[in-house]
Amino acid sequence: MQEHRKVLLRQVSFAVMLAAALFSVAAGGLLAWVESQGKVAALVNAPEIAKLHEQLRKQPKDEALKQQIRALDHQLRHDTFRRLNLSHGAARALLFGGLVLFLLGAHGYLVFRPRPAPQHHPRPAHHDEEMHMRQTTALAVVAMLAIIVAFVALLTRHPAQLPAPPAPAPAAGGGQTAAALPPFPTPEEIQKNWPSFRGPDGSGVAKGASLPLSFDAKTGANVRWKTPIPLPGMSSPIIWGGSVFLTGADESSNCVYRFDADTGQLLWSALLKVPGGARPAPAKVADDTSLAAPTAVSDGRRVYALFPNGEIAAFDFAGKQVWARNIGPLENNYGFAASLALHQDRLLIQIDRGVVEDNLSKLVALDAVTGKDLWQKPRPVAGSWSSPILITVEGKPQLLTSAAPLLCAYNPLDGAELWRVNCLESDVAPSPIFAAGMIIAVAPNTSIFGVKPGDTKITWKLENNVPDATSPVSDGVNFYIVDSEGMVMCADLQTGQTKWQHEIDDRFYASPTLVGDKLLLVSRKGHAYMLKPGDKFEQIGKGELGEECNASPAPLGSRLYVRCKDHLFCVEAKESK
Repeated sequence: MQEHRKVLLRQVSFAVMLAAALFSVAAGGLLAWVESQGKVAALVNAPEIAKLHEQLRKQPKDEALKQQIRALDHQLRHDTFRRLNLSHGAARALLFGGLVLFLLGAHGYLVFRPRPAPQHHPRPAHHDEEMHMRQTTALAVVAMLAIIVAFVALLTRHPAQLPAPPAPAPAAGGGQTAAALPPFPTPEEIQKNWPSFRGPDGSGVAKGASLPLSFDAKTGANVRWKTPIPLPGMSSPIIWGGSVFLTGADESSNCVYRFDADTGQLLWSALLKVPGGARPAPAKVADDTSLAAPTAVSDGRRVYALFPNGEIAAFDFAGKQVWARNIGPLENNYGFAASLALHQDRLLIQIDRGVVEDNLSKLVALDAVTGKDLWQKPRPVAGSWSSPILITVEGKPQLLTSAAPLLCAYNPLDGAELWRVNCLESDVAPSPIFAAGMIIAVAPNTSIFGVKPGDTKITWKLENNVPDATSPVSDGVNFYIVDSEGMVMCADLQTGQTKWQHEIDDRFYASPTLVGDKLLLVSRKGHAYMLKPGDKFEQIGKGELGEECNASPAPLGSRLYVRCKDHLFCVEAKESK
C-alpha cells in the first residue's frame, strides 16, 4: 500500500514538473516578447504624431509646433513604457513561479522513486536512509540556489526606462529649446501669438499683421477656409502656433475645440468633465451672452476655458484634460462673460456680481498647473461683463479691471491692490485698454475716461458717442471706438478731443481691431469694414462673411480668424499663400 502511494505521488510530481516546464517556457516566451516591445518603434507612426508631422512639413520653421510634437511624443513614450514595465513585472513573476513549481515537481519525482531490488550483498540498514537524505539535501540546495538567482535577477533587472525626448536643435536666434521649456511662456512667445481675448495685452492691436482690402465668403474670394463650429457661443478665437482654439456650449455640454490653423480641420473636441458632476446652466443668460461667452486663454503648454455655469478646466495640446473644477456660482444679470487672463503660472479670473452692497465680487488667481487657489481678493464693485487685461507699467505687471464704480489695478502675483480711480457707473461691459501711457475706460452710455496709471485723478472725460458693449482700440496717437448702433469715433489719446465721427448703417458687438495699417470693424450681420487710421474718416475696403457675428476677430500674420454664428472663418489674401 505504501509503495502504491509513492508511485502515485511520483506520477503527480512528474505531471507537475512537466506542466511547470511548459508553463515556464510560455512565460519565458512572453517575457522575451515584452522585452522586444521596449523598442516602441511604432510610436513614430502614432496617428497623433503623424498628423503633427504632416503639419510640420507645411510649416518647417514653426517652433511652437515642434515643441508640441516633442511634448506629445514624450507623453506617448511615458504611457507606453509604463505599460511595458507592468508587463515586464507580470512576466517575470510568472516565470519565477513556473521555475519554483518545476523544482518542487523534480524534487518529488526523485524522492518518490521506487526502491531498488534487494542486493545479494546487503548494505547496512541505514545506507538507504543516508542516500535519501543526501539527495534530498542536494535538491533543496539546488532549489534554494535557483530561488536566490531568480530573486537577484528580479531585483537587479532594470525596468524599461522612459527615454528623454530627442534633444532639439538650438532655436533660431539662440532662443530656448523645447528640452528647456520653462513652465510659462516668455514675453516674446506671447507676442508671437494671439493667446487671449483681443490679443497678448487685450488691446486689440496686431501691428505686424496684414489683411486684404476685400473678401467674400460666398464666392471664396480671399477666404482660405471656413469650418463648422459644433456648439454655439460668443467667445472669440485664440491662436497659438498652428492651432486655433474656441469654446462652445449648450445646456448639457461645455466644450473646447482645437482647429488646424492652416486647413480649418477640427483636430479635437474636449468635453469638460468636472469631479462631482456638472453644475446646471445658469438661469440668467441672455441670447446676446450665450453659454460660452468667456474667451479661453493659452500659454502654449495648455489651454484654459471658463463657462458661465462655473466650470473651468485646463487641457493639454493633445486634448487631454489636465484638471477641472467648479468655481461657481457665477450668476449675473445677462450671464457671465468676463474672459480669462494669464500671468506666468497664474490664471486670473474677474468675478463681478450683484451690487456693491452684496459683497459678491472678487478677483481669483488659480495655479495654472494644478487649478488650485493661489489667492482671492474681494472687490467692492457691482456686477460687470468686462474682462481683465495685463499691462506693464515701468517694467512691472499690473492687472487692470473695470467695474462700477472702480477702475482698479492689482499685482497679479499676490492680488495686492496697486491703485484705484472712482469713475465708473452703470453695467460695465467694455474692457479697458492701455496705450502710450494712457488708460481708456468706458462707463457704458455715460462717459469715456482717460486715466494715467497710478493717478487717482481723471485726465480727461468724453461724454458723446459712448458705447455700451464694445471696447476701444488705439494706434498710439488716437483711439477709435464704435457703438452698437454704428457710430464710429476717433479721438486724441492724450486729450480726449474728438477728431471725427461717422455713422455706419449697421450694428456692432465685436470690438474694433487694428490689423497692421487697417482699422477693422465687423458688424453683427457679418459685414467687415476696413478703415484707414488717422485724423479723418476714410473707408478703404469691405468684406463679407455672410453670417451673424458677435465675437471679436483674431488676426495673426497674414490671416484673420473670425467666429460667426455657425462657422469659423480664415481670411487671407490669395497672393500671400
